[in-house]
Amino acid sequence: MPRVEPAILWIDRWSKYIGLAYAHESNDIIFPVGYLINDQMIYFHIADLIQRYHVKTIVLWWPSKQKDIQEKITKFMTSLNYIIEKDEITIETIEEDYTSVESWEIVSNFKKNETTDTISAMLILERWKNKNQK
Repeated sequence: MPRVEPAILWIDRWSKYIGLAYAHESNDIIFPVGYLINDQMIYFHIADLIQRYHVKTIVLWWPSKQKDIQEKITKFMTSLNYIIEKDEITIETIEEDYTSVESWEIVSNFKKNETTDTISAMLILERWKNKNQK
């Protein structure tokens, strides 16, 4: 039986789209998952990704100054706990200020969309991995 590598799933939650990226715990390569439409099926899709990628850590962005968005993220984290309660998965946050600007520069597109959400997810997961490997 092949060895299953635990993974980290980054979720960049916004009102319309959720950008996603993942990485295996043992290496620095970050893979884009793409985006999901933030609708009533979102938790079903996230549960599927958790199983598919053998996720052991979920990382969410945390805006340092936007209290209204912090409240939404807290509610989202609470809902995530319902779908992962049987699994040994940790949920962590990291400040993500200005990654949207970086992702817009990468795609040369100054309009927020699903592509920038996915790239933001990859950038923030990269920051989180760099922070936690020191």
